[in-house]
Amino acid sequence: MANHRAENEPMRILHIMSGFGGGISSFIKNQAEGLVNRAIIFDVVTYDECSPAFMNAIEAIGGNVYRLVNPKKDGWKAFRQSFINVLQQNTYDVVHCHISGYRALPYRYLARSYHIKKFYIHAHLTSLTNNHSIKYRIQTRLYQLINQMLSDAYLGCSKEAIYSVFGQDIPENQIMVIPNSIDSFQFIEVDEKASDLRISQRETYQFDLDDLVIGQVARLETVKNHQFTLRLAHYMEENNLAGKFVLVGEGSLKDELSAEIKRLNLQQRVFILGRIHPITEFYPMLDVLFLPSLREGLPTVVVEAQASGIPVVMADTITQEVDLHLGMVQAVALDDSLANWYQAIVKASQTQVPSMQKRLNRIKAENFTNESAARLYEQFLRGKITSYQIGQSGGYE
Repeated sequence: MANHRAENEPMRILHIMSGFGGGISSFIKNQAEGLVNRAIIFDVVTYDECSPAFMNAIEAIGGNVYRLVNPKKDGWKAFRQSFINVLQQNTYDVVHCHISGYRALPYRYLARSYHIKKFYIHAHLTSLTNNHSIKYRIQTRLYQLINQMLSDAYLGCSKEAIYSVFGQDIPENQIMVIPNSIDSFQFIEVDEKASDLRISQRETYQFDLDDLVIGQVARLETVKNHQFTLRLAHYMEENNLAGKFVLVGEGSLKDELSAEIKRLNLQQRVFILGRIHPITEFYPMLDVLFLPSLREGLPTVVVEAQASGIPVVMADTITQEVDLHLGMVQAVALDDSLANWYQAIVKASQTQVPSMQKRLNRIKAENFTNESAARLYEQFLRGKITSYQIGQSGGYE
């Protein structure tokens, strides 16, 4: 860990992300918004075009977003030069890499050649655990050893994600969790008009006020397990059980899922709504948030749902670190019966939701607000702390 840096001493951090959209870009944007006027500057390199909101958040703390050449499309030399161009423009204290394994090697190599002392790999996802073949175990272990070798700290969004990316043999007292955070003020504002939003949103999407509306807010990708959602919806249809699903998000499986919905005759049961912004004003429409993912690092949507007063039913593949201990989260095994999954949804929809103040207190206590998570990150960057796990007492506001 670096020596302690003064609170107001400027630091420049280079974040590396392959693409824009999803949890990684949200993490960087939320951290930037929480670090305004904290003498920490972010630059970001990525292969993708970024949204104006993301660009504004980076520029607001004095940074820039740079486009890299994709080595898969234009070759290693062109990629190398595009990254070197960034390294030559600025002097960085830290490279924070949101790419892991062998794909992080060129970034680490080039960063060290420009005398950047700290290189951190950030763990965002847990591994799939249903493959126990020797080949898979060997590949996983090699991946973890590469990450241990490359990264100067064991950093990630949850303890489980860190163990998955770096291995179970790392010292527990060196685990540094930076929670995926939320803008708590947005949820406070929405809470004040939640009843009106519930009515207006249901009118917009043509749901009755007494419909049981179940929302899955996730990219339309295999890891999010929408096929399981359709299986459950089909079970509900066959047994004439109440409930309608709304799938919020975009992704490569949109056409495939649409075709499956039609094949199973679920057009009045499952609705693909696409990306919705702002999502905070959409949550009050839901009775339950549903998340049957095959794997997650630490899904921010579960924190957002609890902030919004929406109970959650999720797969037990998802870390319990996301549970704010408000009695609003149920975890169910993916191999459990569809009947039990449905009963969990019904039970969740009847949950007595704690007050906004109680929910906000728990979010702050676990450093899930943008301000507290950013303060935690700053303490780490300046060498004042070396470890943190969700559930420890905070004190970083």
